[in-house]
Amino acid sequence: MARVVARIAAAIWATGWIAAVLAHSWVDCVKYDPDSQLCLGYPRGYRGRKQVDPNQRYTYRFNAQPLSQAMCEPQNQGSAATYSDRFPMAVVQPGEVVYTAWEQNGHLNDTSPTKLNILYYDDAGREFVSAAEHATAPRAAAGLDFATSANCYDNKNPNSLCLGRWTVPSGLAPGRTYHFVWFWYFDKNPAGEWYSTCFDLAVAPASCPVTTKPLSAIVPGSDPSPEFSEGVTDAVRAKLSITTSLQPPTRHPPPPTTRPPPTSRPPPVPAKPAPTPSPPPAVNVRPPAKTTPPNTAGPAKPARTGRRRCNCRRHRRRRGTVPT
Repeated sequence: MARVVARIAAAIWATGWIAAVLAHSWVDCVKYDPDSQLCLGYPRGYRGRKQVDPNQRYTYRFNAQPLSQAMCEPQNQGSAATYSDRFPMAVVQPGEVVYTAWEQNGHLNDTSPTKLNILYYDDAGREFVSAAEHATAPRAAAGLDFATSANCYDNKNPNSLCLGRWTVPSGLAPGRTYHFVWFWYFDKNPAGEWYSTCFDLAVAPASCPVTTKPLSAIVPGSDPSPEFSEGVTDAVRAKLSITTSLQPPTRHPPPPTTRPPPTSRPPPVPAKPAPTPSPPPAVNVRPPAKTTPPNTAGPAKPARTGRRRCNCRRHRRRRGTVPT
């Protein structure tokens, strides 16, 4: 009798209608900052929770392990061209610790939690194609707990926010973009049931240290504001502008830093400029004395002395100089 019940339960799970009610989740934020409660990068095709029905848009389920099913939901996550300025791609550094956020949706379990992996390809530009690749793709993080009291903010809230702490592979090349998949194994379905969310990471040079906290320093506690799921608005950018430890996300990674090739010769030392000669001290030179030009008009006439002599005829007669 027990075997019959188990087979019936598996058949019901395989139809997916119970699974659609009891098990569903997705990533709301690829790069979440617990201190500022801001999201710095989103999944493919994300448009928030207020403008769309999140259950219909973001739930992507694999029933009964269909290995030929596309890894990414084709309509909204089939391409990396689904980001926007409001919901940008995350920019990371090689080796950076990232917090990825999702809701527990009633699946918190401290005794036997379900698990998830962060899958990726280290070939820039390579895309996941089918669900079968979950078994062969490299794992940036393996065996993360989906929802426990240790990684979810409020274990009494069925929609509490949960975080996965993982490290960006250190071998990723700056200036390139890589494809990642959040892959949740919901093993409570005997027929098999998985969920995926696809996202991309733009890798920037490791130009500054990134400080991180363990999950024990973040949770448990009250849930953060859900406004982080509404994108990088003007209010968010204003908050980022005064937060020195964070930078606003961009859609494209910054160009890689290029360095000149090494050389065996030491770089030339610039020559010091020659000192400017100081002017000689000023000398007090007197102008030459004026000289009187020589007299070329003949000998000088003797200067007259005494009374002036009259030269009239009467006086000349007296002097005997005029004949009588």
